[in-house]
Amino acid sequence: MKKIVFIILDKFANWELAYLSAALGDKQLGTAQYTVLYASIDKEVKTSIGNLKALPDLSIWEVPEDISALIFIGAEGSWRNLSKEQTAQLVTLAQKIKANGKVLGAICDSARFCAVNGLLNDVKHTVNTFDEIKDASLYTNGDKFVLTANEAVCDHKVVTAKGDSALHFAVSVLRTLGDVPEENIQFFYTLHTEGFLKAIQMN
Repeated sequence: MKKIVFIILDKFANWELAYLSAALGDKQLGTAQYTVLYASIDKEVKTSIGNLKALPDLSIWEVPEDISALIFIGAEGSWRNLSKEQTAQLVTLAQKIKANGKVLGAICDSARFCAVNGLLNDVKHTVNTFDEIKDASLYTNGDKFVLTANEAVCDHKVVTAKGDSALHFAVSVLRTLGDVPEENIQFFYTLHTEGFLKAIQMN
């Protein structure tokens, strides 16, 4: 099985992972080859903004190197209050993913985390607002910032999105994985935008 690891922190935005996590490990969508794991700064229960409680499978120090994608999920405040050690480990994980040519995804405030820690300096990207990253000392790539409505931005297998773009983020990650049939991705998108009856007419 190919492993995809989601990073969740306290006060994580549960809707931001919902579309993508549900689309993985699904035989009908052609993603049965994937399994989802959740990791955090420790293995204590994490509570989402919507009061959903999740028990991580791994700590960030236990994330294996042979994963197919690393997905950072936004959270209310938590990405801005990490310790130096936690920040360094998350940056290292992301750097390894990029170096290995695998998929790195970041949505909402986790995309800001990536930007201010220099992880988006070589790719086109988006975040919630440009103002929150433009003056960060490690951020040097304003020319490749993309202002979007609700679309995700993908460049060199790095997918970023604003917090209001969970569906587009999911679709972009699925497409970037490279082994999910495009017609299945289109079915998934249509299902969640125009409804089941419209989606089944595509077959």
